[in-house]
Amino acid sequence: TENKLAKFWVKIPVYGVRGGIKLPIQPPKNQEELLSLDVREAKLLWRGNHWSLHTTVMREVEFKPQPPSAVLAVDLGERYVATSVVIANNGVVKNPRFYGKRVRGVRRHYAWLRKRLGERKLLRVVRRIGQKERRRVDAILHEVSRAIVNEAKKLNAVTVLGDLKGIRNGAKGKGRRLNRIVSSMPYYRLTRMITHKALWEGVPVVKVGERNTSKICHRCGNEGKRLSQARFKCPNCGLDYFNADLNGAINIAKRFSSYIGENGAAFDTALNSGAGKLPENLPTFSRVECQMT
Repeated sequence: TENKLAKFWVKIPVYGVRGGIKLPIQPPKNQEELLSLDVREAKLLWRGNHWSLHTTVMREVEFKPQPPSAVLAVDLGERYVATSVVIANNGVVKNPRFYGKRVRGVRRHYAWLRKRLGERKLLRVVRRIGQKERRRVDAILHEVSRAIVNEAKKLNAVTVLGDLKGIRNGAKGKGRRLNRIVSSMPYYRLTRMITHKALWEGVPVVKVGERNTSKICHRCGNEGKRLSQARFKCPNCGLDYFNADLNGAINIAKRFSSYIGENGAAFDTALNSGAGKLPENLPTFSRVECQMT
């Protein structure tokens, strides 16, 4: 509106008040343009000392019909929450990047803190710091996902994510420490953030099975050895002191490239090939929802 008190208003239904009540709202300056989109729903929440209105808007994004210029593959891990690499159409590997090393330090700090507070029976404090840990981790994940999507958009690349579905089941029976590390990996949240931001920018996103990508040598294709969380060695071709997460990212990119024909269309292979379910043809049209506060 042109009201001098506030530019934006919201009508809230209230029992016993005909037509509800209208209240002024002030969205962040960089999100005001989102209110011109299709508003889907809104939730009014009490945040301890203030009210917060969460509004979901939707817009339609059209993907470019031409094949992408490159593949940006992302390997999700524990030491680095994301490791990305770009493979151009000519097969050149470039731009290796490692993101989110701080996440492991944050999780370890709060795991130690919860243990000490639990010994003192301060359960209420344990629940409170859990929310703080999630906020700190989410802030880092937003930075990581934004950096990955910006690079993919700049290079006109398709974003390929490794699918870690079922990794928590594989950690069962291998010790409490490993189970805690795997169960606290925020790979699902990061996957959703990358997917949402990419689709909002019109960048296609594809998931491929990540099975055995950390064990296979990207140079010769034979099975190597992961000597540590960060070191990969291949006894067949002599590759040594190569970053294990980067090796996995390159294998993810190559696995996706093997699914793509010359015309840019994905094709299927045998389901028992060990690669998992292959991606469908890249979408050309999508509806994307965004939540603003």
